Amino acid sequence: MTTAKSEAAHPEPASVNARTIQLVKLLTEVGPDVPEISRRLGQFKESVRYRYKEKILNKGFAVQATVDHEKLGLRRVIVVLDFAEQYKKFSQSILASMNELCFLVSFSRTMPGGYYIANFSAPQEFVGELKLFLTAMKERGMFSRLDVVEFDWIRVVPMRSEFYDFDTGRWDFDWTANATSDFGSAHYMPSSPAKFDYVDLLLIKELQMDANKSLKEISDKLDVNYKKLAWHYTTHVMARRLIVGYRVNWMGTRYDYAVEKVLHRQHKYFAVTMMVRGVTEYETMSLRQAVDRLPFLWSEAAGVNYFCEFAFPVDFVVEGLQFLTRAVSAVKDRTEVYAIDQSDAAAFTISYNKFNQGRKRWEFNLANLINRFDALILEIKKETS
Repeated sequence: MTTAKSEAAHPEPASVNARTIQLVKLLTEVGPDVPEISRRLGQFKESVRYRYKEKILNKGFAVQATVDHEKLGLRRVIVVLDFAEQYKKFSQSILASMNELCFLVSFSRTMPGGYYIANFSAPQEFVGELKLFLTAMKERGMFSRLDVVEFDWIRVVPMRSEFYDFDTGRWDFDWTANATSDFGSAHYMPSSPAKFDYVDLLLIKELQMDANKSLKEISDKLDVNYKKLAWHYTTHVMARRLIVGYRVNWMGTRYDYAVEKVLHRQHKYFAVTMMVRGVTEYETMSLRQAVDRLPFLWSEAAGVNYFCEFAFPVDFVVEGLQFLTRAVSAVKDRTEVYAIDQSDAAAFTISYNKFNQGRKRWEFNLANLINRFDALILEIKKETS
């Protein structure tokens, strides 16, 4: 229990913003666990709770669980695709349906090219089938472009709150200085698959949507016994680290499942993705060392290829692109950089519904999936003919 004596023994930083920075750093580790955060900071729970609501929630920052995809047996597949002309007006609906049907977890549209970057987290054993499905859709004329790139792992980057002023809503970053970084991410290695079940996935899905939900709220929503749910949370999700941290969604783009709509913060950030093909281990390390110093790094994936996402504040767009030019100078012949239209982008939860609880494994029925999309293609052709 936090007391006045313990708070005096751990004096808070002088500025309100410094205290918020401390709060956010712990949020990325333990989530919105106010009692635990107040214990670690040696501050009153009431003070921490007020600051969390005032500086985080009321400012529109979603707090969402970050999943260890590799522990769930999932592998990142990134697809650059373009829809044939008659399918373009249905592109968002088609991509959203792929979350439910074939493991898509996000998509974003590029500018000025107008094609999509689609992220899939597919079970390792079904990556081949996913590629066959996408190829089948191209052969049927749905896609005019299809470029499939595989990665060994995906990492969500925690917010670098020390560069952000939560009172003014502005970033402060010196592009000319050698920013300090512990670069712990350089040693990131994909996890080995862990045991999990359908209830674990339901829990993860809910916390991905909104980590502020209590177990009681999740229990009521899922109609799962509270004690059973709490046991799964403690002994599976947390003990096995199926959730590796929490994202403070500072960019502000999120899918609101209550209203089934993608919500964006307009004109605050310029989103950019970068892909480098055929990288060596040394090239990957060099790229990661370069981009890790930027507080605007959103996520990254690596393997025989390298991929990362940035969200540059609009005031720093030129500096950001200049930085990337220098960072990829040694691999520029294999580098593609895409500007992203945030009004045509969405992120979803893992495709939890594709897990068969009875068989305790992921499922992917290629023939059935192709049949469903064949029917969809016929409907679209009828509507557009």
